[in-house]
Amino acid sequence: MNVTCEELRLQTDDGVGLSGWYIPEPVPSVRSRRICAILHHHYGGQKATVLPWIELFHRLGIATLSFDARGHGASDASPRGRGSFVRRAADVTAACAEARRRGAEGILGFGQSQGAAALVMAMSGRSDLLGCILDSGPAPDMGTAAWGLAGNMLGAAGRGRPWTRALLSTRIVPGTQPVRYLGALWWSLYGLRRVPLLWLHGGRDQVIRRQWAALWYRGLRPEGGLWQCTEVPAAEHVRCLQAGGESVEQDVAAFVAALDGPGNV
Repeated sequence: MNVTCEELRLQTDDGVGLSGWYIPEPVPSVRSRRICAILHHHYGGQKATVLPWIELFHRLGIATLSFDARGHGASDASPRGRGSFVRRAADVTAACAEARRRGAEGILGFGQSQGAAALVMAMSGRSDLLGCILDSGPAPDMGTAAWGLAGNMLGAAGRGRPWTRALLSTRIVPGTQPVRYLGALWWSLYGLRRVPLLWLHGGRDQVIRRQWAALWYRGLRPEGGLWQCTEVPAAEHVRCLQAGGESVEQDVAAFVAALDGPGNV
């Protein structure tokens, strides 16, 4: 991908420095207004993880701002006691502020796995939010999230040892503020019921199983088709775009095209 990429240093409201990339929309733009996609990678990833999505959004005429979440890649660690997924929403808020400073008229949110949880918590209620794309998550509660994170940390071999995975899961949960996570996530998802949402999930996902994420999707989905779902049967965790190829690209392109219509503010 031959594009102009600017390296950024973002600052959150609780003093965490984040490493980011900003890629402007193509010139001339194919969009009627300036949209910037804010991309949050999965837990354990980094901004390079979402490069296939950056490339897709660029081809669709959308600027992108991706970043290493706190404690990941080249970003700072969280201040003590502020590493929960609820606090990670501050990373997304800082990215949105930078996008608006650069002239974005509307925000498109994109989040992978538990990065989608932090994204949702930050995006819900924003007046400039045009839509959200959630890939392979988020988990509906911290118990299933911890199980998925433990599997991700152990790798494919470790996922076949349920007792090891369960032990690691129980060590993850206490520091994640599970009750606060549950309330913040579901309340934020409820707040997105007036916003277009595209949920992508792989049929072979063993980290966050599709039926787990389907709990919030089916429980909160508004009438009228504002929320859409694309299942990619062959996709493993956060591999929907790679496994789905042209079919997923077409679904995303149609979703993005609708955001640029006159009915969205």
